[in-house]
Amino acid sequence: MGSISLRGLMSFGDVAAEDDAVLEYFLTTEAVERLRVGDAFVVLGRKGAGKTALVRHFSEGQVGQLSRALNLRGYPWSLHSRRVDSGASPIEAFVSSWRYLIAIEVAAIILEASERPQSQKYLDLKEFFKENYGGPSPQLSDILRPPRLKVSRASIQPSVLGAMLGGIDLERGGGDYRLGLELNALSSTLLKTAIDIAKNEALPSISLHFDELDQGLSTFDEDRRRMLIGLILAARELRRESAAAGYMVNPIVYLRTDLWDDLDFSDKNKITETTAINLDWTSDTLFALVGARTGAKLGDGATWDDIASPGLMRGSQTKWNHIISRTFLRPRDVIKFMNAALSKAKTRSEEPLVFENHDIVNAREEYSAYLKRELDDEILPHWSQWGEALQAFSAISTVTFDKADFEREYSSKRSSKNMVASEDALGLLFRFSVIGYEKRSGYGGSSWVFQYSDPQAGWDAAAIKFKVHPGLKEYAKLSETRQIG
Repeated sequence: MGSISLRGLMSFGDVAAEDDAVLEYFLTTEAVERLRVGDAFVVLGRKGAGKTALVRHFSEGQVGQLSRALNLRGYPWSLHSRRVDSGASPIEAFVSSWRYLIAIEVAAIILEASERPQSQKYLDLKEFFKENYGGPSPQLSDILRPPRLKVSRASIQPSVLGAMLGGIDLERGGGDYRLGLELNALSSTLLKTAIDIAKNEALPSISLHFDELDQGLSTFDEDRRRMLIGLILAARELRRESAAAGYMVNPIVYLRTDLWDDLDFSDKNKITETTAINLDWTSDTLFALVGARTGAKLGDGATWDDIASPGLMRGSQTKWNHIISRTFLRPRDVIKFMNAALSKAKTRSEEPLVFENHDIVNAREEYSAYLKRELDDEILPHWSQWGEALQAFSAISTVTFDKADFEREYSSKRSSKNMVASEDALGLLFRFSVIGYEKRSGYGGSSWVFQYSDPQAGWDAAAIKFKVHPGLKEYAKLSETRQIG
């Protein structure tokens, strides 16, 4: 074991990447390279899969590129919903407003990076910002706030249907088809002007990182769906437009997988297959992540073997596999479990202090409560009464259960406001990996299928035997087998 001890370690890092010193032990993956070269612009992953860590890597730690993190925590979605393009189809109703917002952010970055502030295009662009926002660095939440946009400089004055625009009214009455046409024309002109400045000064490429799109989301309604689709389509259009101009601008959208799954538009599958990244982790890659953190916090030579005793858990399971089996294969889950186990270990006086089996076991209750809260954030916008399904599990009392048992207990717990029938409830619970179903092989064996570990398997509506995810065992007070007597 050596002299390495957990005693002086405060934590293995913060569960939330925005609060963590993640750049000190950032683990470079294939996703990093694809985003760096502009090969992808949509990043998908469950909450805690590492999306914000990627944002911070590019906006704080990346060199050779102009990057900006656009955090939509507190974003005025209700204001944005009024900037609707009535001349477009419902699916594309918010593309023009997002195009404008992205163009403004690109122009602001280029104004800030420019080293020749006396060129005419620079002065015209700066004047546009001064007239509409009071300066060259508007807050993200203020970009669509002005009731009217003024356009007075010739080099950025767009034309629509042969007429030059002197301004754009953002609060015109509904049904006016011109807003989208005018905003698109202005966005293209602003982008072209900014790119001309960037190319003339040989500025590096730009990446914008739209993060925290799910913050404050209590219900995933149709308006929010259309706005997210609009952002994705606008990002794709601006990528193509800038590429055609010979300069790379990559607006990158970071989105929870469950929200992406609920979007429906014509090119979704094409984007999924070609320009989207799924942040998938395995036991091995998570082990490497923990190794990077252990080395950074306890010294370069520190490894998992230095901080965990070699004894197996009950059932001949290693400590690492015991932890991993209770996660959704996400960095956040592993960090939370290890921090909980660390606090339990530090109640003992041995030196050097390492993880023992009872530290791992004693961490499970705290971790299980955490996992339920994480699931609340994901499931509640889609199904606000999902807790009634958990009550049904508790009534059944075992980790594994039959479909008939669930139907009986769920029907007795289901409230009048809960519109999700038993069959649909099982499908939703599988979608969020709360449960897995038993899959029989042709050789008499069987295995458990969970969405998080086997996303290609899909839901089996004919399944009759299910298993609650092990991470929820303590929260729902479940046992491996039914108690007799």
